[in-house]
Amino acid sequence: MNCALCNEFVEENELVCGEALEVDGEYWHSECYVEYYGEELEEAV
Repeated sequence: MNCALCNEFVEENELVCGEALEVDGEYWHSECYVEYYGEELEEAV
């Protein structure tokens, strides 16, 4: 699985510790998501 923005590999441990996330079937590094959308994704509780 690769990041939708930078296309670098997203590791499972990055998802577990919050450094990456899945949004609508796409994987994003957290910093790439912020860079692209200009905002942090709030976790659904």
